[in-house]
Amino acid sequence: MEPTAAKRPRPERTKEAAATKLPIAIAIFAAILCGFATSPTRADCNPAGRIDARCYPNLQDATAAAIAANEPLWLPAGSYTLDRELVIDYAPLAATGFQIISDGAVIDARATGQRAVSVECGGGTPDDPKGCFYFHIQGTLFVNADTWQAAFRFGLNDFSDAHNSAKIDHLIVNNSGSGYAIRLNYILNADIFAVAVSAGSAGLVLDQVQFSRISGAASATIGTAMLIQNGYTMANTIQAIDLEVAQTCLAITSPSASHNTFISPYFVCPTAIAAVSGASNLLFNPLYGGGTRAPALGSQTGIVTLP
Repeated sequence: MEPTAAKRPRPERTKEAAATKLPIAIAIFAAILCGFATSPTRADCNPAGRIDARCYPNLQDATAAAIAANEPLWLPAGSYTLDRELVIDYAPLAATGFQIISDGAVIDARATGQRAVSVECGGGTPDDPKGCFYFHIQGTLFVNADTWQAAFRFGLNDFSDAHNSAKIDHLIVNNSGSGYAIRLNYILNADIFAVAVSAGSAGLVLDQVQFSRISGAASATIGTAMLIQNGYTMANTIQAIDLEVAQTCLAITSPSASHNTFISPYFVCPTAIAAVSGASNLLFNPLYGGGTRAPALGSQTGIVTLP
């Protein structure tokens, strides 16, 4: 008679381990499927006609790829955290422009303590500025910073780049630091809607802005909501703008600020206007709310109010 091996029962812990592994495997598989659903696969990256920012390790790389490909930079809805200032130098596309398409995206640079975004066009000098055309932000874009600098700067401070015929659809910038929210340097013939909010010195700053149309809102908790300073700022139409939550709503310090027309501006500040320089700047049908008093007739340099 041949000996037979006795059958031993399967250890219970093995059964338990097998039972435990099954839901874990299911959970891992579900997580993989979920990941594919929420982030683009390699095949989905860079759909025709645009560069998808989610397909790159950071926004700077995505911007460089979009400029090199001469394609719009697409920012799908979501938050994009910066570890350094985002520089958008579209000089290679100076003649045809560069476009950003934002579906309500948030660019967050608060952790850096630096400027969030600088839009510029390198290669010029103050004596011979580089002329660049047709920069466009399409859709709603939020920018958050906590800095002593301007959170969003359009154009270099030395006026070495001139930005022509730009269009900004809906830009909302919040600087919780001491600096400006938005600074516009050497902007010509632009169409801009912006909400510029700063806890610091100024919300919306115009440095050499000419024959452009600007609307939106601006505030600066301890400073000036809208500041016109430096350079030739002239022949602009500022319409339906809300200036409040600031110590001064509108300040004009540039002697070359002239022939700017404010259509139905709304002022709610302890001091509505502080204009110490400029000429022929027209306030048409202004509204002073929240107990704000209109400045005394003739008290502001270069300001004409109708009616």
